[in-house]
Amino acid sequence: MKYGSMREGRATITPWLEWSVCGLTLAVLLLAVPFPVEARKIFYFTCGLAGIGWVLDRKRPDVGVFFLLTALAAFALCRVAYTVADAQTFFPQIDALQVYLSTASRFLMGLLLIGYFSTRRSSLQGHWAQALRITLLLGLVAIVGHELVLQQGRNERDQRATIFAYEVAAVFLAYLGLQLMRQADEKKHWGSLAGVGLLTLVVILWTETRSALFCFLIGGALLLILSERVRKWKVLGLAALLMAVTLVGCYPYLVKPRLMEAYTDITQYISGENRATSIGTRFELWRGSVMVLKQAPLGGGYEKRAEILRDAVEQHRLDPVAAHYSQVNMHNELLEELSLRGIVGGVLLLWMYFAAVALGWRAKPRNLALLGAVFAYVFSGLTDALFFSREATVLFIALLAALVRLSPRQGEA
Repeated sequence: MKYGSMREGRATITPWLEWSVCGLTLAVLLLAVPFPVEARKIFYFTCGLAGIGWVLDRKRPDVGVFFLLTALAAFALCRVAYTVADAQTFFPQIDALQVYLSTASRFLMGLLLIGYFSTRRSSLQGHWAQALRITLLLGLVAIVGHELVLQQGRNERDQRATIFAYEVAAVFLAYLGLQLMRQADEKKHWGSLAGVGLLTLVVILWTETRSALFCFLIGGALLLILSERVRKWKVLGLAALLMAVTLVGCYPYLVKPRLMEAYTDITQYISGENRATSIGTRFELWRGSVMVLKQAPLGGGYEKRAEILRDAVEQHRLDPVAAHYSQVNMHNELLEELSLRGIVGGVLLLWMYFAAVALGWRAKPRNLALLGAVFAYVFSGLTDALFFSREATVLFIALLAALVRLSPRQGEA
């Protein structure tokens, strides 16, 4: 009798937990980009509830999800171990080291959220896909209002413009992938999708972030090509036309100045006239990362990296700008890991990406929403280090959790 009561009690409690965790996760996604501080405040609470729900359910994730969870845990624990060893304490005085520990803790808490979602959501079925689609759409609309109305200047944002633009691209590609998974042959469907895409493009252009623009265009094209339900070339051609019209309209005011600046940066870097430009700084940081990796292939940590770069500057093998900006990050996700945590960190980062991509690729049909979100982070990581940002890390975890078990039945609802 008692056992039956326990089963009944769990059956009553678990759906409420599931709805609570799902609702809070949607809230994180809605707030993550335009209002990152508010999203960060509820992230830990959401993960805690997910942990309680997972304990009550006593279910194990399947092999693909377990592979992803293991990769995420290894990446986070490696970051913790190297940072603590570098600082010799869990409470380092250097801001950068505090950020590494902070983002690692978000990964570890996110394991509870992702793991719980991977075993639940049966009671939500197709309603989850609908709620997720609406949330991502509202999130993009909120971003437009926040960017073009509340914060009209590049330097007025809560976080750096580049990180902001990468996050916008990630949300849109997740939304596009979800829409393609549930695509219906309705004109209003393609009309709304085109409208959202154009709004997203305008925001990215407004941030003047070149890499995010390429991420948006290339990622969108790849998702359209991978989609099994669209008339590929027809839809891709129409999308390309819309994007081209927008780019041409914005070219004199937003696109041309940034392209000319990129040309000037590269020219000055090659000639040696000025290496401290936006692109030139990245080139120097990447060169510095290779120097660090050669001297400390297993990872020397933050202090060792700074020492190697200072020596390179003193020997005139590296511009001083590299030593300055290396106090933040190396502006490349893989090189950031290699320069701090050596081959170990680099392998774990690639393992994490591979596990997420494999999970989305092997789904039947392919989980285009998951692939789109991961692509945005991989591509953006070519010119920046997103996992140095607490907000970008929260968004990444929330997107993985929301999309990790988007089944075909849910996607088509």
